[in-house]
Amino acid sequence: MRHASPDSHRAMKKNQLSSLRVLIVDDEKPIRQLVTDILIRLGFKDITVATSGRQAIELASEHEFDFIITDWCIPDMDGIEIVRFMRSSPRARRPMTPVIMLTGNTEAKYVITALNAGVNGYVIKPFSAAQLIARIRAIIEHPRPFIVASSYRGPDRRHSDKPAPNGTERRKRRRRK
Repeated sequence: MRHASPDSHRAMKKNQLSSLRVLIVDDEKPIRQLVTDILIRLGFKDITVATSGRQAIELASEHEFDFIITDWCIPDMDGIEIVRFMRSSPRARRPMTPVIMLTGNTEAKYVITALNAGVNGYVIKPFSAAQLIARIRAIIEHPRPFIVASSYRGPDRRHSDKPAPNGTERRKRRRRK
C-alpha cells in the first residue's frame, strides 16, 4: 500500500481557488447552474461542465482537473463509473483528483458504494450552498492521504491522523483482546 498527497492541497482562499480547474458533471441544468454559482462565489474561475458521463471521461482524459463534482445518476453512465475511471484508468490525467458525489441516494449502501469507489465527499440532494461549501472546504483544507492498494485506490477512508497499522500488528492486537 502506498500513500500519496492529493494534488489539490491548498488553503481555501479566493485567490488560490481561482487557479483550480473544476469539472461539474450533471445532466440537470438547474443543478449545474447552482453548483457553478456556488463555485464562482467561492472564487473558482476555471469551471468546465459535462452533461454526460462519456463527455466527463473524455474531458478527464484530455485535461487535468483539480476537482470534480459529479451527479450519481447520469443517463449514459453513472457517477460511480466516472469515479472508477478517474481512480484506475491509465487514460485519467489525474487519478488523485478529489471527487464529490451529488446524489439523492441516502441509504447507507449507496454511501458505502461511493466510498469504496474512491469519492472524497458525498452530498445529498437537495443540498444547500452551505452544505456543498462545507464539503469543498473540508476536502481542500483537510485532504486525506491517497491510498494505492491492490483492492482500493482513493482517499484514506479512516477519520484518524494515526498511520494505518500493518496487517500483522492489527491481527495481533485483535487476538490480545
